[in-house]
Amino acid sequence: MGFRDGFEYDMQNLKKDMEKEVHKTWTVDYKGHCIEVVNKMKEEYLIIDGVTVAVNKRKSIFSHLLPYVSLSGILTLENGKRQKVSVKIGGYISLNCIIKIDNETIMNESQRLEFLPWEHKDKIIPFIQKQVQEHNRIVDGHLPDDDYFFGTNKPRLDPGLFDLIIKEPKTPFFVSKLMKLFKEQLENPTVKARKATYEQIIFDHLAIYREEVIRELGQLEVDEQALKQEALWLLEHAAHRDVVKFAILVLGFTNCEEHQELLYTIGLHDEFTSYAIFAIRSGGKRVNDQIWKLVQSVQGVGKMTAIELVEAKTPEMKYWLLTKGCENRKFHDFIALRCATKGELDVALYEKSISKELYTGAAIMIEGLLDDSNPDGMDHYPYASAVLSRFLYHAQTHCETLEDFYPIIKISEFLNEDEEIWEERFNEQWKQHERKALQEAVEVYITNPKWSKLALAALQESEEIDFRSIEIARFYQLDITSLLFEWLKKEPTNSMLFLAIMDTRELQSIKDLCAFAQSHFSFSSLSIEEEKCLECIILDLHDFEGVGVPLVQVALESANEDLRLHALSVLTAWSSTFRHQPEIQQNLKMITTTTKEKEERKLAKQLLK
Repeated sequence: MGFRDGFEYDMQNLKKDMEKEVHKTWTVDYKGHCIEVVNKMKEEYLIIDGVTVAVNKRKSIFSHLLPYVSLSGILTLENGKRQKVSVKIGGYISLNCIIKIDNETIMNESQRLEFLPWEHKDKIIPFIQKQVQEHNRIVDGHLPDDDYFFGTNKPRLDPGLFDLIIKEPKTPFFVSKLMKLFKEQLENPTVKARKATYEQIIFDHLAIYREEVIRELGQLEVDEQALKQEALWLLEHAAHRDVVKFAILVLGFTNCEEHQELLYTIGLHDEFTSYAIFAIRSGGKRVNDQIWKLVQSVQGVGKMTAIELVEAKTPEMKYWLLTKGCENRKFHDFIALRCATKGELDVALYEKSISKELYTGAAIMIEGLLDDSNPDGMDHYPYASAVLSRFLYHAQTHCETLEDFYPIIKISEFLNEDEEIWEERFNEQWKQHERKALQEAVEVYITNPKWSKLALAALQESEEIDFRSIEIARFYQLDITSLLFEWLKKEPTNSMLFLAIMDTRELQSIKDLCAFAQSHFSFSSLSIEEEKCLECIILDLHDFEGVGVPLVQVALESANEDLRLHALSVLTAWSSTFRHQPEIQQNLKMITTTTKEKEERKLAKQLLK
């Protein structure tokens, strides 16, 4: 076993493959009558002229260890003569089906059981090509192997995001075994050899070993044509995303100019964008143009890689990055620095006047750069002071709506962070007079009373809740808690509302929110949205001892690892009175014996002590 998702998870996938492989049908015509035999994992049927005349039901898949199963029925001919139909089905390596009418054998056929990992599954490349042919882009980010990759009925991550956040330990010798099998496949591309390579690829997550695989592929001394042939074979048959990724990396070590369009099409799916760009960059003409096409087409994780690797050569490309690069706000916090730098935001804002489109694009980038979760934020942007200054200058012309004003309150919060933080900034790129000038420029806007009135009116009158209105109202310390609860009645699983209420830090409001969750959520089978809302509460209960105990208990019992960990953290912050409750004790003991996460077990054991 690898470190994918545990033995039970892999067995479920194996069972699905077996069910599809053993599902076989035999049909024979006898004197104008149709005799049909169907074999499934747990049952066999004998059907005569569309009527099921015999069924064998199995209690478990292990009953297949019996060598043969017999079925029988009666066939009535037109002259009234009745003949016995006998069927025998069985075999280990092959499924044999013998059909007899009385003592005459009318069929004796065998179908080999291959259990090839790519069979009976939708292929990924045709799936992508179909979408692109119909829409010229990817409109649905899911892939045919989602259930295999994430697990049935489990939350899905945005395409490509898993590769960025995965931190699982490596399987020893995974790459060396993979390369050994792949070399054997190159030398002798039989079904057996290809199957061995394929199964090794999907044994673990390829993203963990990407750089190591690239290094090993670069050291292969094999015929390039054979390399290309097997890469294309894998792409054609791939029903698992990691096989697609491996095949693209292999193709990147060949002269793949003739396959640039295929690579571009695959790269339109964010799951594969970074891999496709790797291969595109390894050869072919107009490489930058191909990457630029991807920059303009992908919308998620793939755009991060594409923008990172593209060269903005023309004023039009730079303007696009500044106005469209972060337009859909997806991962805009991570893309903002790349767009601002490559698009030369500082130069664009230096102009005496700019378009509203550029102002809006700059606003989104500034929001992204000021996002607390952004590791490449404003402190890493060398033109921070100049850009903020010029943005506030252009706000005189373009700041008309709450959306236009929102980045200004974010700038104000940035400028008024703790003095200790600013001491560090002064030691790096900032000057004290720059900060002071910006504070004075911001003050002109935030002292205008119209913005607080607009925010309150938006929350009272708008048909759709807007987080900017909430944050602006909170910035002005308006009491909007009752409004938030009114909105919550309309949207009971809107996690943004849960966050806003928890951020009030008001004890009674938090008690009311916990009561709301208890009365509205289905704790026996939480939806993904309910899990997110519950997490918003649990994350902030540390300072509110004894509030939301039933919710903490639900979180401990949840299958969601993050929820369990947050609940354990809350109990660690509270006094021992709560952890000694019988229900809590039982949950803690369960976690120590069932969870695979070391940190969870450690916290649970500490709480039991």
